[in-house]
Amino acid sequence: MSNRLQCYLTPNDHAVLREILDQTTSDNAYRRLLRRKLAQAEITPRNVPDDVVTINSRVTFCVDAGVPRTANLVRNDGQDFPNYTVSVESLLGLGLLGLGAGRAIAVETEAGGLQKINVIGIDFQALALPGAPMVTTLTLSPRIRWDRSQDVAQG
Repeated sequence: MSNRLQCYLTPNDHAVLREILDQTTSDNAYRRLLRRKLAQAEITPRNVPDDVVTINSRVTFCVDAGVPRTANLVRNDGQDFPNYTVSVESLLGLGLLGLGAGRAIAVETEAGGLQKINVIGIDFQALALPGAPMVTTLTLSPRIRWDRSQDVAQG
């Protein structure tokens, strides 16, 4: 498996990850994966591929060639969330974010091992619906200024 991620992020998903990074201080497996995703991801301001996991997608995946599971990828982490949700604030959710159907990623676990996450398919992605508006966030990191007239991130 290549060391380079093939990862696509929407501007909103990128901003969410930057916000999480700004709030995370410990050096652990999650933060290392977070920095790697932010450094290597391709930001897709328009027409995110419809087979890519974004926040609010419903994705079917398996971990370490286990039984396939379907879950909604959500922004926040909560103990009261149903078991069919996975947060981007978890290693599993962060690993899924930005991957395309048929892609896999090896994620370092907190215990120091590796966990292989395979994206089997995208069951729903709001941004892939015809005519769906591009969702942006108002909580962009101060290091990034979005220039909507040119649709590029400045910073």
